[in-house]
Amino acid sequence: MHSIVYDSVNDEFTVPQQFGQAIMTYRGGAQGAEAPIRIIQGPLTQLRAPDRLDVDTVHNEIFVPEGWAVLVFERGAQGNVAPKRILRGPSEMPINANSVAVDPINNLLIVGNAPRGAPARIFVFNRTDDGDAKPIRVIGGPKSGLRSLGGPVAVYPPKKEIIASNRGRGGESAVLSSAESFVGIWSVEDNGDVPPRWRIGGPNGVLQMPRGVALDPKNKALMVSDKRLNAVLTFYFPEMF
Repeated sequence: MHSIVYDSVNDEFTVPQQFGQAIMTYRGGAQGAEAPIRIIQGPLTQLRAPDRLDVDTVHNEIFVPEGWAVLVFERGAQGNVAPKRILRGPSEMPINANSVAVDPINNLLIVGNAPRGAPARIFVFNRTDDGDAKPIRVIGGPKSGLRSLGGPVAVYPPKKEIIASNRGRGGESAVLSSAESFVGIWSVEDNGDVPPRWRIGGPNGVLQMPRGVALDPKNKALMVSDKRLNAVLTFYFPEMF
């Protein structure tokens, strides 16, 4: 599993399961060999190899990137149920979704776009977009520094910020670690080939293969997991809060 989301409102945590083609939700205090309280699984779900997800506790929805689309389910869905929405993106701009982050305050959906053999981009959609809707903004290009997304994108709604880890060269030549690796922070209002407003790492910085990112607003900190360093690094970053 490459994703876990804790729902503090309902005291639950939700994880994707690739091999079982399922989304599983457990009670917050689950321990040992405890069964999920809900499982989304079956042919109607259109789940193929769910690897990451995000949960919107304001609108009670689960967003699952599946490469070809972003599938949206009711948070309380159970069993073999169809998605309530399927966001595919326009045919001329395939969504290639490998991660998502929901911004329920500004009603936005941030999608990490990871096309095979090409640099990554970040798509900004309206939260309720469906079908072949076009992104309202696209971040990517040489100035952005985006090559291969290292892990899930994140969002900080109070400041309208997008946080993404970049591990260097992308596509078929992707490497496990790179001197280009960094974590960048953009605005949800950025569009086009724009550099991050803030950047940690690269070139030749402390990060080698950044993966997940997490925010600690109370302590004004940004946490980054690095697979090559086998470590979690915490940066005091008051500017972004």
